[in-house]
Amino acid sequence: MTTPFGESTRGQAPRVLVVTFALDPTADYVLRELNARRIPFWRTDLADFPTRSTLSAELGADGRWRGTMHDTARGVDLSELRAVWWRKPTPFAFPDTMSGPEQAFAASQAKRAVSGVLGSLPGVLWVNRPERNADCTKPRQLAAAAEAGLHVPETLITSNPADVPPFAERCGGSIITKVLGGIVHTEANTRGQLYTRRVPPEQWKDPRIGLTAHLFQREITDKAYEVRVAVVNGRTFPVVIHAPDGAARLDWRTDSNSLRYSAALLPREVQQGIEAMMWRLDLVFAALDFIVDSRGTHYLVDVNPGGQWAWIDQTRDAITHALANLLEKGSTT
Repeated sequence: MTTPFGESTRGQAPRVLVVTFALDPTADYVLRELNARRIPFWRTDLADFPTRSTLSAELGADGRWRGTMHDTARGVDLSELRAVWWRKPTPFAFPDTMSGPEQAFAASQAKRAVSGVLGSLPGVLWVNRPERNADCTKPRQLAAAAEAGLHVPETLITSNPADVPPFAERCGGSIITKVLGGIVHTEANTRGQLYTRRVPPEQWKDPRIGLTAHLFQREITDKAYEVRVAVVNGRTFPVVIHAPDGAARLDWRTDSNSLRYSAALLPREVQQGIEAMMWRLDLVFAALDFIVDSRGTHYLVDVNPGGQWAWIDQTRDAITHALANLLEKGSTT
């Protein structure tokens, strides 16, 4: 028996735990593949805990946690768990009858319990550990890329408006700014997205820069194209992204319907740099973004440990199979 979300046969003990939101179409591709292979899994979300799912674990004298995490129909035996795919969970949810401080305390308790117990289970593959995802901040990922020998555009992070003009001059007068975290922004119940944008000279000394930290970067003005690279346990799946002139040329996320895709082949030194960077960041999976200039230089501009990939037809099946293989094996070796 299967559910609309592709859950594996109910009578089997799940070996794979998938933590993501309910309507995650990217996860569905991999879970359908696991289902076809009869690899038992349980899909849940942090928002299900503790109202729709429960955790019960007891520490043994040998230092191992034993118990279960389950809902009313299915769950996982902690001793049987072999792999955790931690994709895009939504936050823990609590009854409205609890006050704000009570909910904050409960969320803190739940986070430490769920990730703490699961994270201490021996011999379990994580794709990726949540603390590694959290640690993959823009400053950390750019530093790791540079340490690994990858090209990174000149970058300034500052809360001092006086820093921007000299930086812009060193970049030939062409700089962009982008957010340090997620691009989704909600104000007055209106949801928007904060895309990459150019910073003209009249804004270089904007006093609002002093209100918080900002990231500025040299614009690659002779951009030829971009490359999206999914990395699964060291294997790379690159695709060239061709964006037309206009807003999508600066940030292809602004007009995804206008994009074209073609096959890509990464230079050997870029491939080696990716392997070294992923090792430094301790990531098993990530979606990487490169800008390639007219001379063929690849500039790493983003590392997303929970990045999307299923919308690109050229690599979707290959990535699906690579992730399914990894979760089925339960090991990176």
